[in-house]
Amino acid sequence: MSTAPRSVYADAGVDLDHNDSLKAALRTAVASTSDDASLPGFGAFAGGLRLPSDMRDPVLLASTDSLGTKLLLALAWDRPELAGGDLVRHCMNDLAVQNVRPAAFLDYVAAAHLERDVVTRLVQGIAEACREAGVTLIGGESAQLPDTYRSGAYDLAGTVIGVAEQDDLADSANIREGDVCVGLPAAGPHTNGYSLVRRALERGNPMAPLGETTVIDAALTPHESYVEPLLRAFQVPGVHAAAHITGGGLIDNLPRVLPDGFAARLSPAAWTIPPLYAWIQATADVTPEEMYRVFNMGVGVVIVCRPDAGETLLAELPGAFMAGSVVPRDGAAVELIDA
Repeated sequence: MSTAPRSVYADAGVDLDHNDSLKAALRTAVASTSDDASLPGFGAFAGGLRLPSDMRDPVLLASTDSLGTKLLLALAWDRPELAGGDLVRHCMNDLAVQNVRPAAFLDYVAAAHLERDVVTRLVQGIAEACREAGVTLIGGESAQLPDTYRSGAYDLAGTVIGVAEQDDLADSANIREGDVCVGLPAAGPHTNGYSLVRRALERGNPMAPLGETTVIDAALTPHESYVEPLLRAFQVPGVHAAAHITGGGLIDNLPRVLPDGFAARLSPAAWTIPPLYAWIQATADVTPEEMYRVFNMGVGVVIVCRPDAGETLLAELPGAFMAGSVVPRDGAAVELIDA
């Protein structure tokens, strides 16, 4: 009886036959995101995207990020699809705050051993988020790297590409004293601060009730997509810039769109802070100052605009609230009053 020859590479930790089978299983999910702007070619060395022919001065913008340690939590609670979708939405928001519509996405999944069920569900989550946003998954990479990752650990990263008219890009140069900060709500930590979230979960009870949900379900609330609200907002005259509140929280992200000499004065009483944050603060013994440095504290995006534009946004964007205003800087770049 003949037997298949032993693979020394498989013995070393990389099974090429397994990887080929996995790639074949991903084909359907990837193909489901294709549209007329994408060039066919699953398995090619590069993915392609046609540029719109009706743009005057198109520019390509790209952003790369990882899911961080929220991935560990999502996998531990058997929710890989959530992790895949969160990665896409996080990356897309980073383009949308610059008034750029995302068009294509590429993913990267790596582990010591790529389990077929886990990777398939991760990519299915990515593909679903891409389909919802009209974004094409034009390529990706799955890497089996024994010794680089501990057994059972995964890494997940992605790159989003968008196209915009250069003259339409967000520009903070017109921000002035008296402009306002309009916030869009965040349902939870989104994809940042999860090393601290996990520390709190180790000390507390993940299944403890938290309002109408549980601590773990609140911690794994999906990352919101702000693409459509932001693209609508930038159509309003007087909207200057927007900040995606990611790692570094309000304290570090909002100053990225403020010109030198200006600060944002925010009133946390103006928005609803998800109860998960009070649980984390108490359970992990975190100071209020650090909470605002680590987490978004219920604010997913801040849009900086003229006061009249702010009134329009409050009327047109569901959930929008007046978070604060732009003032001359005399100290911190973000002032929290009554926090």
